[in-house]
Amino acid sequence: MAKTVGFPMIRNFSGDSRDFIPKLFAFMDRYEDVEFYLEEGYGERLGYTADDYLKASDKVRFVSREESFGKDITMILKNPEPEDLEMLKDGSTYFTMLHYATRPKVREVIARKGLKTFAMDHIVDDSGLRIFADYFGTAFNGCQAAVEALKEVYPDFYSKDRGPIKALVMGVGGVGQNCIRSLEILSDREFLGKEAPGILPIICTRTITGHPELFDSIIKECHLVVDATQRKDETQFVMTNRQVGLLPKNAVILDICADRYDFLVDPPLVKGVEGTITGEPGHTVIYPDDPGYAEIEGKIDTTNRRVTVSCNAWPGMDVPRSVQVYYGLMKNYVGLILQKDYDEISEDSDNLFERGLYRSTFEYFMDHWKK
Repeated sequence: MAKTVGFPMIRNFSGDSRDFIPKLFAFMDRYEDVEFYLEEGYGERLGYTADDYLKASDKVRFVSREESFGKDITMILKNPEPEDLEMLKDGSTYFTMLHYATRPKVREVIARKGLKTFAMDHIVDDSGLRIFADYFGTAFNGCQAAVEALKEVYPDFYSKDRGPIKALVMGVGGVGQNCIRSLEILSDREFLGKEAPGILPIICTRTITGHPELFDSIIKECHLVVDATQRKDETQFVMTNRQVGLLPKNAVILDICADRYDFLVDPPLVKGVEGTITGEPGHTVIYPDDPGYAEIEGKIDTTNRRVTVSCNAWPGMDVPRSVQVYYGLMKNYVGLILQKDYDEISEDSDNLFERGLYRSTFEYFMDHWKK
């Protein structure tokens, strides 16, 4: 009996139009005993037609959204809301960006429905480095948007009489490192060959952010703050709202992490920078008077505000590039998921991608979380 594989569309991230492109289905056509069930309208936001997918594989079918969730395996780039996950078939396999650590409601659904999950964002190599990620796309899109916002609010942006524009980068993992690279590219683009000095990245690790007096002295001089942290404890801020108030009035905060507040758990989960709010592809620049602050006032200190650039789908800001990147990444994993049973995926495999896939399971996460 053929395995049924559902492909719902992203609907809960406004402006994120990414679906898997027809070339992925042409690639997966080689695998026997599988059938692909795409939600009606799949790929149309990218400019593709149903015929493009049908030509890619005769295993493609178009069905309702509910039907696309109710298959043996479900694949979607961004995780829907918990209420959508109720449409997943109990005990089925689910492959998406799951963010186990910061999504307690999603963890509850996974456990209750007995879902066999692979989290794209938890696929790591033998050294613990993510191998299913578009670090540069995330970093560059965010940094580019932040620099554009800074040009708008900082009158001295092109002045030759100021010092370098100091950019505080919190976090030096894969995203943080690519933010530094992106800031170099953007600094060259804006200032190379001109008299105005460029952007000076300042790297702040936990050994700096954990010392408030020292951190305060650095913050006061920075016109750009990048939150690229990966916190082990999502109940704690990296930068408090008091410290936000130390930034120059015309500073910009770049929220690369785009974590969400969750007040339904105790203690609540919070963002890395206290008092900021999360944007989306259609609304990335958040000004101090943004109505979205009303949702967290009284729960989080928002006294000090700066222009914030934030998006819950940074790679999706460059859709044509992003869908090609994720097509290449998916090719490393779809064969394993389609051809092997969930319990056959092993950390002892001689295949790097299979070992990474094993480490993305919910069971592996629960065994290693906060240990």
